[in-house]
Amino acid sequence: MTPNNAGPTAAAPRTGSPISGPAAAASPQADPRFKLNARNGSATFIVALASLMMANLAPHILTALGSLGFDPIAGGNVLTWALLASALVGLASSRLASGKLRRPLAAAGLLLAVIAFGAGAFIASPAVAAAALVVGGAGVGTAISTSGAAIAALRNPNRVSAASGLTNRILITIVLAAFPIIGISQLSVFAVLALISLAGLALVAWLPNSPEHAAPVDVTTTLKIAAPRRITFAGIAVLVVFALWGTSEDAIWTMAPVLGDAVGASEQALGFTLSLAAAGGILGMLIVTIAGDRIGRALPLAIALVLGGAAKIGIGLTDDAFTLLALIIVVNAVYAFAFSLFIATAAGLDARGRWSGPLLGAYLVGSSFAPLIGSIFIEALGVPLFTLIMGLVSFAAIIPTVAIARVSMGAERALARYPQGE
Repeated sequence: MTPNNAGPTAAAPRTGSPISGPAAAASPQADPRFKLNARNGSATFIVALASLMMANLAPHILTALGSLGFDPIAGGNVLTWALLASALVGLASSRLASGKLRRPLAAAGLLLAVIAFGAGAFIASPAVAAAALVVGGAGVGTAISTSGAAIAALRNPNRVSAASGLTNRILITIVLAAFPIIGISQLSVFAVLALISLAGLALVAWLPNSPEHAAPVDVTTTLKIAAPRRITFAGIAVLVVFALWGTSEDAIWTMAPVLGDAVGASEQALGFTLSLAAAGGILGMLIVTIAGDRIGRALPLAIALVLGGAAKIGIGLTDDAFTLLALIIVVNAVYAFAFSLFIATAAGLDARGRWSGPLLGAYLVGSSFAPLIGSIFIEALGVPLFTLIMGLVSFAAIIPTVAIARVSMGAERALARYPQGE
């Protein structure tokens, strides 16, 4: 296996004499990014898990805050500030995460998170619990940027990003299944947050560094336009498009109980549907994991956005409970598929992770307002117009997403052909 901290020579062909010139450029072994292995994979995936654990445990966090005397509104405000702290730190630290300070940055943030969440677990004080969530959230914000940047350092971004999401979903399913056994309390919720952060901290040393030759120097030839300008425009665009699309998806997800009530779906049926929707998400990510880069990005993303947009619009047009619940499952399965490819697209733009690093931070900023947006739109416009607008967001994202994905694939091919810089 390739050593985790190996330089670009580790990616060179290992048989015969050193290869240079066009033959080396054409060889797939010329890709300076690192092969996925047990070490860099476990580090990247577990640090990513730590970065999203608060969002995954949001209902249990609110229950724990309720046991400390917070009413639902106050508890929701604390959680919103904690998630925003994560997102903003993830955005602010993304430049550092794309450089040589990736591992120290992740270690410092996760250590802060372990201390903060640990204090929240053992000190029975509402003020301490609230502060622990916000400070711990800021700490895991560095895990958002460093794990996102680390994905870009590994070959086959489609497969790596999907495998990371798949790992996240499987492990969070296991964690959630444990709560009925251990109980939902201040101690159990904060302890889980601290332990996951500690696991990420223990693996930080295995995070892949940025490849030494990470810039696609011949993109001018490949894309027939100046590389820095084309890639920078694509990078900024993917941050905006992904955040807006993700907010529309999360607004549908968080408003699922309201949408179900509108057509008379029972609480039991909705709960079963949400479980199936989570399984559908696993299936979507599994498809990308197996297929890898063979499916490309532009076409599958376009298809996913069309299917997802149509399903979201359909939710508001049906008055049949079964149809609505089936559409919710479709939306979540397509969402997970597209989510993986969006991350892969950002990773393909720059192997240092300049765009995949801040991607989840940008997404979480928008996502944190999804419940508010959903409730305001439904109250002001009604369910059909709400779902129509959310669906149109997907359709509006198709053209820019396809353009970004093409730049991403071109930049990745350029990097593989000319790893030696000049």
